Amino acid sequence: MNDVMNLAQLAAYLQMSRASVYHLVAAGKVPGTKVGKQWRFSRTTIDKWLEGTKTPSSHVLVVEDDPVVRDLVLRALRNAGHHSVGARSVGQALTLLQEIEFDVVLLDLLLPDGTGLDVVAATSQMAAPPEILVVTGHPDHDVIERIRCLLPYITVLNKPVRLETLLELIARVTAGKQQAKGSPQKMTDSLNC
Repeated sequence: MNDVMNLAQLAAYLQMSRASVYHLVAAGKVPGTKVGKQWRFSRTTIDKWLEGTKTPSSHVLVVEDDPVVRDLVLRALRNAGHHSVGARSVGQALTLLQEIEFDVVLLDLLLPDGTGLDVVAATSQMAAPPEILVVTGHPDHDVIERIRCLLPYITVLNKPVRLETLLELIARVTAGKQQAKGSPQKMTDSLNC
């Protein structure tokens, strides 16, 4: 296997857009060598750089009934250094939530045996609930409003979502959870729930 990559190959290797990688390289945040007008990257150097720049990993539950999407997200999370587990249904998600303390749940809204509301209701009863990120192709569904009654500040992402966006959001959530102290205050009194 060739150890030298160009910008397009590096973008594919990092599972990022070419433009994002270019900006990181131009800002000097990614190790590379400019040869003429082209950038070149050593896979070995990039791997060492990645090991040194990994953010604290989080435990992420991916609740998604589409196996292709679920596997793609799980692979991207693992490549980014996160501990991730997948569930294809509400039932599987609830079982995993009882067994593992997750930091983040990526939650599809409509599942074969229920809705994301079932998962949110279960997590809202936990002493240290995970951050919920709803990823859905149905952003106007009435279930979203019912979820907002339990979690007024829920993050809803419309499908399709870029893996890069998910990874950045999970990194921010993980950093925020590590800095936050105490439990979030519930504000459902001000809503019509």
